[in-house]
Amino acid sequence: MDREPDMVQVVRAKAEAQGAEDVRPVVSDAEILDAEPDYFDLVVIGNALHRLNRELVAGKILGWLKPGGHLALCWSSVPFAGEEDWQRALASLLEKWQVALGAKSRIPAGWDLPRQRRPDLEVLAAAGFEVAGHHEFAVEHHWGLPELAGFIRSTSFLPASVLGDQAAAFDADLAACLGPYSDGGAFTENASFVYDLARKPA
Repeated sequence: MDREPDMVQVVRAKAEAQGAEDVRPVVSDAEILDAEPDYFDLVVIGNALHRLNRELVAGKILGWLKPGGHLALCWSSVPFAGEEDWQRALASLLEKWQVALGAKSRIPAGWDLPRQRRPDLEVLAAAGFEVAGHHEFAVEHHWGLPELAGFIRSTSFLPASVLGDQAAAFDADLAACLGPYSDGGAFTENASFVYDLARKPA
């Protein structure tokens, strides 16, 4: 499920290409999604809980999960937030394009303050979840230009709908900007991943 139709279409195309007929991508906001009670074994939220009404969504998910079912909050580093030269160049490029396309407001000021004041696990516990674990790991990842361009289109601040008819110009600018830092066409990131697991009481 995603609120961006373009991203749902990407999932749909990948599922069809692999013959995964049981994958059903849905365009919706989590706050208004209509799902059956006690239906899911697992709900996963990837890099997105901060953009949702956490209290409302936590309560809805608790109702959707089967007793003993789990909610996984997954987070990862992003390629434009590291200390490598190519990452700094990418961050500057994205800033330039956000300004050019009037997309700065898509990242609200102080977006992380609610999570600092009331951590996610506190919200989940108040909704009725049991904390089931916290896990962290790192992986060396090698990005290619097409993969980076696709990742940027999956963000909330420069999705395909915002790039619009400037998509080709953006891709050309991305290639020119990062070209000097390429290592055989690849850009290496020490990516970090975290997930918190919560359980609906059985």
